[in-house]
Amino acid sequence: MATITTRIDDKVKKELREFSNEIGIPVGALFNAWAKHLLRTKEVTFKLDEDFLEDQEMYANAKSLQQEGELSIASGHSSLVI
Repeated sequence: MATITTRIDDKVKKELREFSNEIGIPVGALFNAWAKHLLRTKEVTFKLDEDFLEDQEMYANAKSLQQEGELSIASGHSSLVI
């Protein structure tokens, strides 16, 4: 078993711990499930809904992110679901 260290916003970390406690699944297990899903589907899915997006910079860059993804899909090297 390997360890991955990453930086995460304090608020996101707190909310993630609360959510994982609510559903009874450890945070590590959630990340393992997400990683396995990512590798199996080769998809990275983001919901870009203005009502749920707190990071306005990301929302402002959403169009360029979508264009980059479309170029990547067109190249045949990846898939993107928006």
